[in-house]
Amino acid sequence: MNYSFFGTCSDDYEQLFGCLKTILIQTILPEEIILVNAGSRDIKETIQKNMKDVPIKLIYIFRKLPRVNSLNLALSHSSSHYSFRFDSRSRFANDYSENALKTLMNKSVNAAVVGGVPSVLSENKKFQPVLCSNIMSRSYTFFYPKHRRPFFNGYASSVYLGCFLTSLLKKIKFCETNTLISEDSLIIKNFIEKGYKVYLCKDINVSYLCRSSFKKLIKLFNTYGYCRANTILFTKNLFISSRHLIVFFIYIFIQLLILKKSIFLIFIFPIIILIFNLFGEILSKGKINLYTPIFASLCQFSWVLGFLWRIMTILKKTKSKSNFIS
Repeated sequence: MNYSFFGTCSDDYEQLFGCLKTILIQTILPEEIILVNAGSRDIKETIQKNMKDVPIKLIYIFRKLPRVNSLNLALSHSSSHYSFRFDSRSRFANDYSENALKTLMNKSVNAAVVGGVPSVLSENKKFQPVLCSNIMSRSYTFFYPKHRRPFFNGYASSVYLGCFLTSLLKKIKFCETNTLISEDSLIIKNFIEKGYKVYLCKDINVSYLCRSSFKKLIKLFNTYGYCRANTILFTKNLFISSRHLIVFFIYIFIQLLILKKSIFLIFIFPIIILIFNLFGEILSKGKINLYTPIFASLCQFSWVLGFLWRIMTILKKTKSKSNFIS
């Protein structure tokens, strides 16, 4: 049952230290923590002080690299049977590793990658942080993917972070390209194409510390759209999953209905999306907040703009090689 936690960071050190605290209290401790620090400050001594009371080996690499390259470099140093990815903003329940290991070793599940649906945490109780966490926690914001449905249990086409069999992950690896890509979706797609299963278990509890500024969240969605377009251009595969195919055909169907009446009615489409989000908010479990679907719609359009911008600049050579998002 030996395993490693591996991950990267840039200059988001405060978030990273919060993540490490949750790793160090696991009911089954990892054999090693592997971190590639691609930021501007050396934090090795601070991490060592935090780890002085636990029998965990630290493999620390301070090197300026794009995130995907950093992930593969960290992975190459893993000597454990299982490898669990972490992110600076991730927070793990103390039984996260224990339940992930049980699921990976469950022969009836027979999965090479497992994970849990993340809950979204707000940095504080102020309006913007709560709004941002609400947007990220609503499944309708992402058109109801399995990997964002609370308490989902079953096979899926994506997973947040992921717990892997190390030997397979080293063989498949994260795709290193000089463009911003959706590396999480792409690595899982590669696993599935090679015949391996991906399983989400409701007992694998993980959280995500959301950005506290709506401006930063808008930027994040814009980058998500840009990354998705890059992933499509790189893989030559228009649909990463069947969900993308369904959403695409629904979009085309609505556009055809609109065009039959008048070209000017295209402007009604944003209203349709807003209505979709409003219904999603009303039907969602928990306290209804009408601010959430309105601002979620703005995030979705920011995603579309990022996607379209990359398509329109298809001939432009991408200069950015980093997937780290501030």
